[in-house]
Amino acid sequence: MVKMTISQDAIDFLKKRGYNKHEILLIVDGGGGDYSIEGGSCNIGMDYSLISLDTMKHDPRYSVKIENNANFEIYTSDYDLAFLGDNLVLDIHDTTLRLRNDSGILTGAVKIAKASFLAEQAKKGIISQKIVN
Repeated sequence: MVKMTISQDAIDFLKKRGYNKHEILLIVDGGGGDYSIEGGSCNIGMDYSLISLDTMKHDPRYSVKIENNANFEIYTSDYDLAFLGDNLVLDIHDTTLRLRNDSGILTGAVKIAKASFLAEQAKKGIISQKIVN
């Protein structure tokens, strides 16, 4: 079972932006997938994103539930698990979301986006870099 501890500051940050209202995907970004914010694979394993599924109930490709103390519905994929490691912690450091595990900091800048925003950008033909909503 994958577990994540979310600090109160991070909980408040995500709730303020409505991320508690829909399922959330935790992805290793940079692979150019449907939910990729970065779009390229050069930095795979260095960028992580939280994607709010505000346009759908569940994406079956992300079937691994991440248990967490905030009771958010967070899922990831078997593929992404290889990069995440054990005992995830999501907190805020210097005004940005930070993700770490038992090995150390995975990223000091977790990106967030809503699936509807990413779909809108894709329709416009925009491969976004550092776009966050």
